[in-house]
Formats: sequence, structure tokens, C-alpha cells
Amino acid sequence: MKFPRVLIVGETFRLNGGGGITMTNLFKDWPGDSVGVITDRIEETNPNTDYLYYQLGSEEVKFPFPFYIIQSYYHSGPYNFTNRKKLNILTESKRNNIFNIKKSFHPFFDNFLKRTGLDSRFYSIGISESLKRWVLHFKPDIIYVQPFHHRTMRFGNLLYDELKIPYAIHIMDDSIRYINKSIILRKKRQQLIEKDFKKLMHNAKVRLSISEAMSSEYLRRYGKIFVPFRNPIEIGNWIPYQRRNTVVDPDKIKIIYTGRLFSPTLFSLIDMCQATDRLNRNNKKVELDIYSHDKNTTFFKIIKQLEGVNLQTPVNVKEMPHLIQQYDIFFLCLDFDKQAQKYSQFSISTRTSEGMISAIPVLVYAPTYSALYKYFDKTSSGCLVGERKPDLLETAILKLWHDLGFRESLSKNAVKTVLDDSDATIVRDEFRKALTNL
Repeated sequence: MKFPRVLIVGETFRLNGGGGITMTNLFKDWPGDSVGVITDRIEETNPNTDYLYYQLGSEEVKFPFPFYIIQSYYHSGPYNFTNRKKLNILTESKRNNIFNIKKSFHPFFDNFLKRTGLDSRFYSIGISESLKRWVLHFKPDIIYVQPFHHRTMRFGNLLYDELKIPYAIHIMDDSIRYINKSIILRKKRQQLIEKDFKKLMHNAKVRLSISEAMSSEYLRRYGKIFVPFRNPIEIGNWIPYQRRNTVVDPDKIKIIYTGRLFSPTLFSLIDMCQATDRLNRNNKKVELDIYSHDKNTTFFKIIKQLEGVNLQTPVNVKEMPHLIQQYDIFFLCLDFDKQAQKYSQFSISTRTSEGMISAIPVLVYAPTYSALYKYFDKTSSGCLVGERKPDLLETAILKLWHDLGFRESLSKNAVKTVLDDSDATIVRDEFRKALTNL
């Protein structure tokens, strides 16, 4: 079986984000020395991977005068997790208080640049001689790019212009319509994003997307064919933990949510929390357990006084099959506002297949025109609420609680759907072929 040498740009093998999880599952069978990663997110990377890493640092990402004073100078170059403390030393002799102050200031400074539309002109990103030597030594057959951020689009174009190595792009979210946060120079900023994205898309030898809905939209919008690849599931890891019966305790029902605490799911999740609270105050024992790596203090304050809503410590990905089967409903949601839908309308969460294969009935709270809603509607695999009406959520919970036939039908359809379209063994082989047959 042929595995091309793949150089990854724009994402890393992290387990706290959908793009990283999807990539982790798609590349699982690849030989470690046939995968290289260029990243500025080394601290989020799963240290148990045996791939080859290059950390973007001060040689590639630069601030102009006089703002370079606040820049945190990460080491540029090959990165080895066994020697991470040594290799991640900054140009300062150690991680001192000055560095920590600079690092804490960055989110505020970055937000200022985004709001003013200056960020794309502010940061200088380039291909250092060190990076160029590393790439040429790695000898990739193809570059794989997840172009969520504008800087990734620019960097992908730079790599192609400089090295002319063929590349694939894999679109996780419709960020082209979402990442522009500028207020002052919004129109010019959007034109620049569109220009860089279209260049990246035009030169790509392989174009991939996260869903059939996104592929259809991009064909309509850009006239280019995108092959859909979603997060695949290791069927063998889930089957032993599947819920064997759909019966629910008549005195209590338990709901699990395992996603983000920010847009594009925040407000719909709050609706669910409030629906849970109202049911409990009406003497219906409902527990909503939330597992998330996100730290949203505003969300924490909102749900603090709500009855039945519990924040739980997030678990390792490997523990998910055992965890989910302890619940009665798997909750998926998307926000209904226009800004959130710019981001998520054509995406399908990495958690979708996990909920479906668990055999726990899935409750979907999302706009009817979203790819997530359409997927469950087409396959009759979930209990659907397509309007932002929290009282409909309460009705859906009660139906899932007491209608055993409905639960059994959803469970059966969901499992069948995942076996048909998300089996990792099949999906990974198709993905390998897509990157091999240029």
C-alpha cells in the first residue's frame, strides 16, 4: 500500500479541536516518518505522535518596528517532544516573567488588529532558509493544508510559489465568510482574503471538504469540485460500548454535551441549559452534563444557578465510547444567528459520528438549512428541532424520554448511517487514494 510523504500546514495533531481530531483519524495509518507538520501550535499538539515537526517561530513570523518589542520569540526549527523543554526555549534565556507578560497581552493585541483590519498587513510571515532546508530534506510528495486562518492561506501560497510542491486543501468550515472581524477596513480586508483563498484553491491539485453540503456550495460558488471527507470513526472501538437497549429510567433522564462553549454553539447550548432548568422546576428530573475544554467565564456565570446543569471535567478521546453510553440523549447544536451560520452552515461537527455510533438517540437543535440538520433529516437519525424555540426543546426531551419506539428508530438509523459512511477503515483508504492519485 502506497503512502505519500505528506507535509501538513495550518493544523496540528491536537485533540482539543475538530480539525485536529479529524486529521488525527484520517492520518492514523500513515508511517510516522512520512508525515511532517509545520505549526505554530506546538503546545497544543499531542506529544504521543511520532511525526516530524517544525515549529514556526521568530525566523518566519515577525512584527514590524516598534511592535517587535512585544513579540514572544519562539525557537524556529525542528521540534522533538522528547526534548521539548530544550527545543522550545525562546531567544530569552528562559521562560521568564517578561515573556509571560508578553504572551498574556497577545490576545488583546490580536483582537485589536482583527477589528481594525490591520492583522494581514501587520504580521510578516515568510519562508526562512531553515524552514526551506527542512522541507527540502523531508521531500514531501504533497502538502496538506487546512486553510482556516488568512495567514494559513498566505503561507500556503508562499510555499507553493517558492517550492512548487503540489498540495491539497481541506476545508473544515466556511471561514472565508467568517474570519473577517474588521470594522474599519472591512471591505478591503475581505477582498484580500478572497483573493488569497481563490489563489490557494486554484493552484490546489486536490480539493477536499468536510461535508457534501459544503462541496455543493463551493461548486456553486467557485466552480470547483471538492471531495467530502468527514471525521471517521473506529467502529471496533465503539461497538463494545454501544447502548444495548433504549429504555430510560422513568424517574430521571441524562443528557450529554461534549462540544464548544463559544460560537457557533453558545446560544443554542444556553437555550438547552435553560430548558433543562425549567423541566427540573416542573418536577421533571433532567440532568445535562457538559464536557468541554473551553473556559468561558460568561457561560459559567449564566448556568451557575440553573438546576440540573453540570460542568464536568473533559475526558480523553479514548474514554468517549465508555462515557457516552452512560447517557440517554446525545445533544448536538448550532446557533441560529447569521454570524454563527456564516461559520458553520456547511460544516458537520467531528462529534456527530461519535453520538450516532454510540446508539444513544441524538437530539439536534440547529437551523433547518444547516448541513447538520439536513444530514440528520435525510437519514432519519436524530430528533430535530429546527427553530430557535426553547419550549420545543423541552417537548423533544420529553418525547425522547417516554417514546421508546421513537428512540429505537433513531438509534437504529443512526448506527446504520455511520456504518455506511463513516467507517474509518474505508474512509482512510479513500483519503489515502485522494492524496496519492494526483
